[in-house]
This record gives sequence, structure tokens and C-alpha cells, in this order.
Amino acid sequence: MQEGLQSLAEADVAQLVEQLIRNQQVSGSSPLVGSSIDDLPKENSMHVLLRVGATVLLASQVVSAQMPSRDTLDIYWIDVEGGAATLIVTPTNESILMDAGWPRSDERDAQRIQAAMADAGIDRLNYFITSHFHTDHVGGLTALADRVVIDQFIDHGDSVEDNPELWNPYLSVVDGKRRSVTPGDTLPLLGLEFIFVTSNGQTLQAGLSPSGPNTFCDEASSPEPDMGENGQSVGYLLSLGPFQFLNLGDLTVDRQHTLACPVNKLGTVDLLQVPHHGNGLAPELLWALMPRVTISSQGPHKGGSADGFEIISQIPGIEDMWQVHRALDTDDAHNTEAQLIANHTDEDECLGHWLKATVHQDGQSYAMLNGRNNIRQSYISQ
Repeated sequence: MQEGLQSLAEADVAQLVEQLIRNQQVSGSSPLVGSSIDDLPKENSMHVLLRVGATVLLASQVVSAQMPSRDTLDIYWIDVEGGAATLIVTPTNESILMDAGWPRSDERDAQRIQAAMADAGIDRLNYFITSHFHTDHVGGLTALADRVVIDQFIDHGDSVEDNPELWNPYLSVVDGKRRSVTPGDTLPLLGLEFIFVTSNGQTLQAGLSPSGPNTFCDEASSPEPDMGENGQSVGYLLSLGPFQFLNLGDLTVDRQHTLACPVNKLGTVDLLQVPHHGNGLAPELLWALMPRVTISSQGPHKGGSADGFEIISQIPGIEDMWQVHRALDTDDAHNTEAQLIANHTDEDECLGHWLKATVHQDGQSYAMLNGRNNIRQSYISQ
């Protein structure tokens, strides 16, 4: 909206001035001499400028009326059956989607994303972020881009894996609208902070807030670096007042360790999307982040490992663990409470319910909603 008003002010004000001059010359209401604002006597130029100012103000009110704001920051975790698709809609209706699920002939995942967009009241995406180039994360993008307008595409840089069937369609879709980011880059969102904390195998060089040594690193060793696409994952931290949400894509344990040790570079967060669908987790990072709430974007048979569940359940101060899917290959003890799981069935019978976070516009509190049963839990930001 601000860009639209700026465009109006810069591109149209001169035209409005000249039109007002011509109108007054025709009506004879003012003895205007010359044909531009620079040629007018001081009293006449001031009169015209005041009228132009009123016109621009009226135009801005029309633009504002056409672009309604909302009272909340909304985050959707869309069920793409073991892939990932996380939609953010800000209080000023700016939209960011990270990942788009699988490629399918029935375009199931693109349709589910559109359904979440419709629930949020939007029909286009300002930003699409590819966390990394794996089929379960970017395979559904082509179908989605055929259905909705996407203004900009963000990624970590070129794929480090040879997969032309995935890579070539991606290049075709993003042509002319692609941006590759590095840690420390930001998105210019009104009223929020959105910073990229990992990308292309790199992490932030310095911590976001002063922090002492991370004691959870004392017994943690640095794993061997992962040179595949998972290790290249784009990760971001979103902040609204005191509220913070962290999404690290499929970031591997070695990069998680780098974020955590010897100093936790990210501080604490309120809401954490569990990395890598709940597999391959570094406790030294998750325990230091101390999220009150976690969301695991897993499928019925993909992600949601028992080992990962144990690590999440031991996070200090955790209140609730939400899951997009029940992990059907583990027992009840390694799934969260049934009411906090959006989908319980196998893929063929699944209706694709989402989870949704609604954050108050001051960031002081937020709530989680299960799209399957409308169970709602409220939380206070740290």
C-alpha cells in the first residue's frame, strides 16, 4: 500500500497540478499565468498545492479502503503429507509462503495451499521461499504458480544436487523474479522483523542478542557437515513485538549445532516449527531456544521419529507439541495428545486439515487452532 501511495505521489501529482491549472485557466477563476507550477505567482501555487494535497489524501483513503488490514498475524501449517508448506499473512495483508509440497497430477497440495489462502482472505503471494530443492518442498510450486500470482521467489542459491526434473521447472517459474539470500538479509515487512538466519550452508556470524555460553553444548559434539540440499536450507526468524517464530526448513544437525554452540545465536523463541519434520534434531539448539509451543510438519509415514519426539518433549518450559499429522509408525507415547494433531489417518483417507497460529497485533499473546476439531489453546509470549 505504501508503495502504491508513493507511486501515486511521484507519478501523478505533477499531472494533477497541470490539470488543476488548466481547469482554472478555462474557468477564469484565477489569473494563472504560465502552464506549470513553477510559473505561478506564490499565492496561486499555494492554492493549487493545497488542492492537490486534498486530492492525494482522498486517493490514499480510497486505496486504504480497498486494502483492509487485519487484527492479527496468522500462520498456517498446511498438510502436504510429509512435505512442508507454511503460510504467513501479516496484519497488513503481506503474505509469505515457504515451500509448496509435492508434485502431483491432481495438484492436491496447490489446492490445499489455496484453501488456506482463501481462509486468510488473500489471493496472491508477495513472497515464496524455497527452503531447499527437494521434491517434498518445492515439487508443488509449478502447479501453485499456475493458480496464484507470486511477486517474488526467494532461495538459497543454485541447487547443490543434480535433479534437472526439479531444477529446470523451478528456473522456468521464477524467471525474472528470483532473489537468493544470505544470513542477515531481511524482508521489508511493515510492522514486523523478518530476518534470514541460515542459507546456502551458512548461518548467522553473530548472535541476535547478547548471550553467554550455551551450557547444552557441554556434552554436544559437532557433527560432520551435510553437503546436500538439506544442509543448505533457508531459515528465518519472524518477530512481532515480543513474539518470535522460527522456521529452519530441513536444516541438518551440523548447522543446528553451529547456531547453538558455543553460544546460542538466536536467543529464545515462542513458536518453533520443528526442523526436518522432527528427524535429525540437535538438542543443544532446541533446548536453548526454549519454545513454549512446537509444530511438527510431518506425514503419516514421514518424519515424526521417536528420537525426535523425545528431544522435543524435553525442551525446558514447553507447554504444547502440535503435529500436522499423527506418526502412524510410532506408538502413542511418541505422538502428542490426539486433540493437538490435525490429521490422524493415512494419506489416501486424509482430508488435509491445517494448524493455525493467530498472533495478537501487539505480539503479546497468540493462540493455536486445530482445523480438524477447532480446539484452541492460548499462550503468552515470552
